[in-house]
Amino acid sequence: MKKPDNPRIKDIARLAGVSIGTVDRALHNRGRVATDTKRRVEEIARQINYKPNLIARSLVRKSRTTVAILVPDPVQDEYWQQAYEGIVNVMSRFEQHGLFFDTFFYDLDKKESFAGSARKLISSKPDGVIMAPNFLNEGRWLYGKCQELSLPVIMFDTIIPETNPLSFIGTDSYQSGRVAAELLSMTAKKGGKFAILHFDEELLNSPHMLEKERGFLSFIKSECPKRDCIVAVLNNKKRRYREQLRKMFAANRISGIFVSTSKAYRVGSYLSCMKMKKTVLVGYDLTSRNETLLADGTIRFLINQNPRRQAEVSLNTFSDYLVYRETIKPSKFFPIEIITRTNLSSYKD
Repeated sequence: MKKPDNPRIKDIARLAGVSIGTVDRALHNRGRVATDTKRRVEEIARQINYKPNLIARSLVRKSRTTVAILVPDPVQDEYWQQAYEGIVNVMSRFEQHGLFFDTFFYDLDKKESFAGSARKLISSKPDGVIMAPNFLNEGRWLYGKCQELSLPVIMFDTIIPETNPLSFIGTDSYQSGRVAAELLSMTAKKGGKFAILHFDEELLNSPHMLEKERGFLSFIKSECPKRDCIVAVLNNKKRRYREQLRKMFAANRISGIFVSTSKAYRVGSYLSCMKMKKTVLVGYDLTSRNETLLADGTIRFLINQNPRRQAEVSLNTFSDYLVYRETIKPSKFFPIEIITRTNLSSYKD
């Protein structure tokens, strides 16, 4: 190995075949790095006699860059609580680089709350924006304002159609819908209908749910076109869905249900109460109530979207972009992970 005259982080990155950000995290314990990668980076640093540039590091500390984060209020929903834990887990690591994060919350059930928090975010004059845009029209407004102000934007969990953020981080909603349909087609009784259920949201203003539905129906159309499907949006201010579900089952012979969000437990609790466990239920995410129903077999499959990791990767990506000036991929799709009660314990560990 030829030693550079004045070894720098980018030399280690080139020799190790990893990014500059990965080298920094490996050398300074600022984030998750695979054990083998960390060992390789440290060995290369030792071989080329790398010494940190303390003067350059102090100059970085003196400048302050702020990224605003707009997410649903974690108090409302366990899924978003997990995302917020991911934000808190990594945000303090970047302060020594002069990179700070300000968090703005909005009510998951009120698009007016999103709009109000978006205006506050813009008024704070950030240098970049991370957002989880659950509302289509209001999200488009915020994205448009960021474009006017030349602010880089990272979206996670949901991407607004016909936009080009710096990067999207999360699962492919369309493909996850297709996976859900394949799971039901393999396991549900033949002859019964499939039900796609959305909860408590304005469907036409929720791009992630529409994409999941579109993916589900595309698989049914191409692979089992004789299977009938119904689509229902269950909205109830008091969140009492039993009567709506009772009417749905009374009017239809349903053998499989796909819930488009982390609310599968709402259907699962009904199926359990009515002793209808033969109805195959597929939903999303490892929330505590979903886990309980998955463990007892009421929920058959959960598709893991990993909100905590989505948030962590979003913050790390902005660090790579703003601090290390790395080229960012326009999308970072997570693998579509299928969790059953058999492999649940490995995810909990």
